[in-house]
Amino acid sequence: MQQGDSPGTSSSGNTILANDHLNPLMQNAIVDAEDASLQENAMETPPESSQEQGSNTDNSITDVTSTTEQDQVPDLKDDTADNSFDISDSASSKSAQQTEALLCDGMSAVAVETPTSSEVDNKLQVQAPQESASIISTDFSQASISANLGDKNAQVALGDMYKDGKGVQQDYKAAMEWYLRAAEQGDAVGLRKVGVLYHYGHGVTQDDSTALTWYLKSADKRNAKAQSNIGYCYCYGQGVPLDYSKAMAWFLAAAGQGNTTACVHIGNMYNDGVGVPQDYSQALDWYNKAAEQDDRHAQYYLGCMHLYGEGMAQSFSKAMEWLIKSAEQGHADAQANVGYLYRDGKGATQDYSKARKWFIKAAEQGDADAQNHIGKMYNDGLGVPQDCSQAFDWFSKAAVQGDQYAQYNLGCLYRGGKGVGQSFSKAMEWFIKSAEQGHADAQANVGYLYRGGKGATRDYSKAREWFVKAAEQGNAYSQHNLGCLYNCGQGVEQDYVQAMAWYPKAADQNYMNAQYSIGRMYKNGHGVPVDYSQASVWLLKAAKQGHDEAQYAVGGLYEYGDGVVSGGSQAMALVRTEAPRLFAPI
Repeated sequence: MQQGDSPGTSSSGNTILANDHLNPLMQNAIVDAEDASLQENAMETPPESSQEQGSNTDNSITDVTSTTEQDQVPDLKDDTADNSFDISDSASSKSAQQTEALLCDGMSAVAVETPTSSEVDNKLQVQAPQESASIISTDFSQASISANLGDKNAQVALGDMYKDGKGVQQDYKAAMEWYLRAAEQGDAVGLRKVGVLYHYGHGVTQDDSTALTWYLKSADKRNAKAQSNIGYCYCYGQGVPLDYSKAMAWFLAAAGQGNTTACVHIGNMYNDGVGVPQDYSQALDWYNKAAEQDDRHAQYYLGCMHLYGEGMAQSFSKAMEWLIKSAEQGHADAQANVGYLYRDGKGATQDYSKARKWFIKAAEQGDADAQNHIGKMYNDGLGVPQDCSQAFDWFSKAAVQGDQYAQYNLGCLYRGGKGVGQSFSKAMEWFIKSAEQGHADAQANVGYLYRGGKGATRDYSKAREWFVKAAEQGNAYSQHNLGCLYNCGQGVEQDYVQAMAWYPKAADQNYMNAQYSIGRMYKNGHGVPVDYSQASVWLLKAAKQGHDEAQYAVGGLYEYGDGVVSGGSQAMALVRTEAPRLFAPI
């Protein structure tokens, strides 16, 4: 009785520069920041395969990637929230309708001043003035004295110190108090920063509507970053109903004052066709405006456009040029992409050492994709001695962040006992986490474990369920194993016709086990009439790929003449040509 084989042939690709790095609308993007931190065989044992996202090359550890976006535009990097303190003030929480009304009142004045692209260029060519707080001394004592004397710039600077924990212990409550003092004096920066704390829920209960009321107060004083933040809220429907036309108007108003983040947002809207017709040339133009002002996010997106050939001829060298600029400013996704380019020798001479260096920079910022790829390098011994224990550690860092590719890779290490004690139950745990996110190879492995009763009670019905999920994504291993379940009547009624419906799907992908299975079906007349000629064709396909039992079967056909018709069939002519080579004495 024919059994299934083991999963290992990846149906994903080996193009490591996965498109998830180019995410035009930046779903995790927050608001503008004031600092640079915006930061019939027996079941074969499945080969251990580590996967890199978007991978196409079959490896003994199937290739890996991730969908995690660590460095979006813009990012304040306020990671430690303290929601215990709730400030009551004149800008208490309002309903979305009330906020909408306030914003509409402020919108008319802004809309009239929507700049042209050339006007934005002219504005960007002039060095944008620093916000007043940024020129205050960073000495805490001096700032404290000035702030207590009523200097609003010093009050904002002191708020920044408390927010960032620079020169004093981080304290969001104190930061809010000082921002409010500046805001009460009508300081545009202070007004905006109160909104930012509400946006993140730092020191106060998170409230997008209240954040918007503060952004509006600041925008009324023509604060460009506040205008960009309002555009962001409209773009993502945070605190107000989603409205792309209003988002664009606010972004244009901010861009007209030289705000590069707004330029990037406009580029993203054109790139993705959100609120406007998709237009790569417009996206390129807006990204260029910001990139020329050294905006790391714009440089990253420009690099991605060159990388994927969007709106231009694909150019790895130009992609590397822009991505390096962004990476050197700390953009995690750019750093990861530079690592990919060095690793694959695209846009630069292949250099595993440099690839690892850039992956580590991104990984240290928590980039799960980069962590996963470092694991891949240790697993495969690329630029470092092969070390499955190190691979396990790096895969684990990414897997606990929910990265489906790292979860899959971790499952492979547990399954094979590489870098960690073998544990089918642990393998099942991680494969399921990845499979539930749609990872086809993980789904195939879950099916394999259920079918073999490894890491879980044998359950043919569940095995079939997971094989179907993977097979529908084109996974050849699962397509073949579904055929085997029908062939053997495992969890389903035995049905040779259904088996022969699934086997060719895998065989057409040059999957040798499926080719062997089809050959046997023709030889035995299961689901199809007996046809030795067809049997020989399919068995020979598998034999040429090194399938031992197929080679033996081809030898039998050659020895006994099965499939030979009067004059000799074309199929058997092939068998007679190949058999002496396949079965030469050794």
